[in-house]
Amino acid sequence: MRHGALMVALLLNACAKSKEERVTSREALTAAELPQPRGAATVRMDKSTYSAPSVRFIADFLGEPPVPLMLVALNAQAEDGGTWRFRMAVDEKFLKSKHATARIIPQTAIGPGLVVVDYQQPNGPAMMMDEGTLDLTVTGKQAKGEVRGKDGSVRATFQGPLTVECTVPPAWLSSVNAPAAPPAPVPSSPDEGTVRVPDEALSTPQCRAMADAFR
Repeated sequence: MRHGALMVALLLNACAKSKEERVTSREALTAAELPQPRGAATVRMDKSTYSAPSVRFIADFLGEPPVPLMLVALNAQAEDGGTWRFRMAVDEKFLKSKHATARIIPQTAIGPGLVVVDYQQPNGPAMMMDEGTLDLTVTGKQAKGEVRGKDGSVRATFQGPLTVECTVPPAWLSSVNAPAAPPAPVPSSPDEGTVRVPDEALSTPQCRAMADAFR
């Protein structure tokens, strides 16, 4: 129950001001939603094409027991400034199956088996899909998938490289990086009262295992 409640807390407050790509637990959805520079990942919807550097797998370790909260996100942008993005919670099964199908819901609080999909045309309102499914498959370090409406029609397709981001308690990095100083702790959730730091080199065993799952 503790992790279920934390997942809801992590994935609220989607409009925070930070533009850093490094993610802490409270900031996971916020950072996942921010439009990213154009790159190798591509989304096609109707007559529009969107791109981003990658599809992002984000893991946030909460400490003991070391069970991560995990999120897959894609934040793509078109040349005209339009955006298309999804945020999907996954669990440990995804690390083995490399496949997930999630039900689209029109809200920001999500859990495994649920996904939020939204898009915005230039100077237009943000549009959130309220029904349908998103299907995601990862092969090696490549991700691809499609979004279908409630009638089964394909609404969008996406594909591109998958990158892994991971945050951990500061003590974990201190132990693997000593005597080098770890990054400054970043507060996550005031309600949780804990902090996490980005393991950018994926040097902790827990984060390394995440990266190894997608070789």
